[in-house]
Amino acid sequence: MNLSFITDEATQSFSEAVSLARRAGLSGLELRSVEDMPIDCIPSVMLKEWRRILDGEGLKVPCLAGSFFKCSFRDRNRELDKLKRLTEAAHILDARLIRGFAFFADAAVPAVLKELALAFDTPADILRQAGLKMVLEADPSVNTTNHAALAALLGELDESVFGAVYDPGNDIFDPLGETPYPEGFNAIRPYILHIHVKDAILGPEGHPQCVAPGKGLVRWSDILRELLSCGYDGWLSLETHYRKNVALTEEQMRLPAGAQFTRGGLEATLESVAALDALIHAAKEQKP
Repeated sequence: MNLSFITDEATQSFSEAVSLARRAGLSGLELRSVEDMPIDCIPSVMLKEWRRILDGEGLKVPCLAGSFFKCSFRDRNRELDKLKRLTEAAHILDARLIRGFAFFADAAVPAVLKELALAFDTPADILRQAGLKMVLEADPSVNTTNHAALAALLGELDESVFGAVYDPGNDIFDPLGETPYPEGFNAIRPYILHIHVKDAILGPEGHPQCVAPGKGLVRWSDILRELLSCGYDGWLSLETHYRKNVALTEEQMRLPAGAQFTRGGLEATLESVAALDALIHAAKEQKP
């Protein structure tokens, strides 16, 4: 397994993100907002310079953490230009995966799953032409609030183009109460192409609060042993949403990006990297 982190969980500075990855012994960076710009809005000349630096440091970009289709269903056609920009950025950075979602839950979304799946036909054509794949994420703010719902949608899509991000930490926020493991893992297992790492506890009045991996309700020790047993050789990418002395707002959690979202994340990310390293080491020791 290879380790990376989503850059704006720690810093908005590309150079600082590179330095953090090298210092922490990580293999790559997953880009979302950098230099206070969404990854799909970074000028190509800047991306090419970043690629030169990444290659020199031996760092990969496993995925672009875009916000494709994290919007109202009514706005779906406006997102196609974003996807084209993401594919161009992916080619420059040699990223093979682009993250996407299944629209904010609202009255405009088709009630029939097959009709919802039709919205992904044109994106599929764009991705095929680009030779890239999209990994969809279960998120409490969108129609696929958990991994069972996401698996049902993926069952209607072209598996040569679409797969899943397994993010068990998001299950702690799931309004339907899916358990991250084994329920969520088993539901999405056939589709997993990428994994995000976060953890959470239930704070005052039962509201979830993110913490370092292994400190919350996600059974990361069990998940890591399972991944080792099944030979998962993809990426684990920290998307901590954990902060030191800063509370993220609901809107920042819904649409993470920019300097205000990043504030307080550097120390928390370093703590999370160390926690994840310890969990992986322990899982390897305990693996049958």
